[in-house]
Amino acid sequence: MSDLAPAAPGLWRPAALTEALVAPAAGELAPGALDRLRTDLVRDLAALAGDLPEGERLILDAHRLRIATNDPERCAEGEGFVPSPRTTRRAVGVVALGRWVRGGATAPSTAVADVLAAAVEDLAAAADPALAGVIRPPWWAEWYAGLGPGGRAVVAAEAVTWATQLATALRWERFDRAPIVGGRDDWWPCPGARQLTLRGRAEVRAPLASAGGRQALLVAGSGVPGPGWRTDLGFPALVGALVRGERGVPVRVVGTWPACGQFRVLEVDAGALAEAARVTVAATATWVDAPLERHPIPAPAAPSAGEGRRPTRTVSR
Repeated sequence: MSDLAPAAPGLWRPAALTEALVAPAAGELAPGALDRLRTDLVRDLAALAGDLPEGERLILDAHRLRIATNDPERCAEGEGFVPSPRTTRRAVGVVALGRWVRGGATAPSTAVADVLAAAVEDLAAAADPALAGVIRPPWWAEWYAGLGPGGRAVVAAEAVTWATQLATALRWERFDRAPIVGGRDDWWPCPGARQLTLRGRAEVRAPLASAGGRQALLVAGSGVPGPGWRTDLGFPALVGALVRGERGVPVRVVGTWPACGQFRVLEVDAGALAEAARVTVAATATWVDAPLERHPIPAPAAPSAGEGRRPTRTVSR
């Protein structure tokens, strides 16, 4: 693991960031290390998921992992997602960035305008019964279409800022193979506990010829890197490894914090994956406890004469 500082707050060093991402692999996992980690993780997560209230499902992603680790009281309050320019900027920006990288737009701003316009068109087309289920607009399309001109302008501005920051953060010509921008998130349903799923994602996935095609991941953060940045980077590596096996273990994960011009590098080894697994188990326990705090299990009634005492339910930690 390394800790690389920026040239100055707010200033990117595209050459340094790109070289950190495409550097040769530092090493590989020992044979069987991932299998042992998976076995232990499945056992611990399945035990915790058994305490989820019936009908509840937990999708643990990087956002919920940070909440459980840094502000666990919020877990008991529940989460209500409300679309906003801030919460949609990544969804719009990453599609626009991919379009720009592939040469489908002359600038990130043009790509964002194209993505927003296409979403509105898809929403209108999807209303046609003949196209129902064929055209699927992005999840934010209906919300965006209902905004006025001012609201749409704010959405576009946020997405353009997000996409431009990443577009200028890297030297794209430096990659041996075309990097994947966005792409599908990694979804890992826990075996034996289908009500629990881990979700990992990265902004850029760069296959490295020096590592036999294994990928290096780029993950974008907001604000400044906090003390838990290693977990922020280790979690998507862990989920990717669980989904794809040993050949899917990323070589490294590079985290970028565009607002302050900083980046960090996590070389992925057995220790990094084990630490991410430990934090994942702890965060899952916190989220499993949350609905129990909102809806406490009634205390058992006092036993009548001659009746044995009923066992009480406990929560695994």
